[in-house]
Amino acid sequence: MCLRNRIAAALFTFVLLCFLRTQMTVQAGAIKPDPMVTEIDPHCRTRPIDLVICLDTSGSMEGLIDSARARLWDIVNSLAKARPLPQLRVGLITYGSPSRSNAANGWLVKQTDLTTDLDTVYAKMMSLRTDGGDEFVGWAMRRALDWMQWSNDPAALKLVFIAGNESADQASEVFNFRYVAEEARNRGITVNSIYCGDREMGVRERWDQVAACGGGSYSAIDMRCGTIQIETPHDKVLLELNLKLNATYVPYGTLGQAGRERQLDQDRNADRVGIASSASRAEAKATALYDNSQWDLVDGVKNKRVAVKDLKESDLPAAMQAMPVEEREQFVETQFRARADIQKQIAEVSLAREQILRDARTQSAGGKQALDEAVIDVLRTQAKAKGFKFD
Repeated sequence: MCLRNRIAAALFTFVLLCFLRTQMTVQAGAIKPDPMVTEIDPHCRTRPIDLVICLDTSGSMEGLIDSARARLWDIVNSLAKARPLPQLRVGLITYGSPSRSNAANGWLVKQTDLTTDLDTVYAKMMSLRTDGGDEFVGWAMRRALDWMQWSNDPAALKLVFIAGNESADQASEVFNFRYVAEEARNRGITVNSIYCGDREMGVRERWDQVAACGGGSYSAIDMRCGTIQIETPHDKVLLELNLKLNATYVPYGTLGQAGRERQLDQDRNADRVGIASSASRAEAKATALYDNSQWDLVDGVKNKRVAVKDLKESDLPAAMQAMPVEEREQFVETQFRARADIQKQIAEVSLAREQILRDARTQSAGGKQALDEAVIDVLRTQAKAKGFKFD
């Protein structure tokens, strides 16, 4: 063998031995990944946030329900500013309403499982009615753990918010909130409590202990603050942009028409609550958290849930059925670009609106906290502890 070949063979053998040694060392666990190398840009991926809301719908809670209706979209808008972008799912449970449940079930109703379909959650909120009943906090917490399909992702932020105004110890012989909260913590689920009334009264009713046992935060709110509709000069602009945004949706498949009708129904529901709620909903619809991939072709293609070429003619709206595949794809692309432009305009107007709202709420609340403010403050704190950052 010539000298050149011997040198090449020696070099190859040396490289091969180094590679094998490195592989053996990594497998033995001697080399730890550099956290600076494995850190992922927070703008490049999403992480789950599972949020279950348990609302007391007994006779005295009309203000709480009205606050939830008025402020859901403000909560969504706050989370839309988180990075990495959350994969938000919301679930809804009501308790304390005998007309829609029974004693054997603790007067509880599962309104929705954890879902990305925010329009369905909002529709359920708008349908809620209050009446007299017993409020079993521990039982509601138990069902929040059992009924919901919680994320298995270890990076997920999993939260329960339970709100009410009676003793948290009711029916503790059946489900004691202390034991349920401890189980929640062991499963990586944080329980937060919101007392509707005086803070000290909430302490006497053990609502602070609900949060303490669940590893969460205790808040006391004035239900009336959440129903105040603060109008701004930007609201009408957002409503006009919302109409343009609606025109970019392309229903498809068996869920298309129902999804489209539900979207428009919830626009009307928000309008009935007040112009401020409609404006907040318009802002939320311009965020990535408002995802209708299951029925809207633009979202479905963007999120790679469906491909235009794979759809049958009968799955498409009438206006697209006669188009060849290339023209269908171009149509969806045009709608996507139009939507992105409208969403950008909504985001710009919303920034100006947000500053006005922040100042006005501080003055009108007189130091008292509303439902959305309590939830948003806690959400942000707990999300930051889980590694999220906010713009």
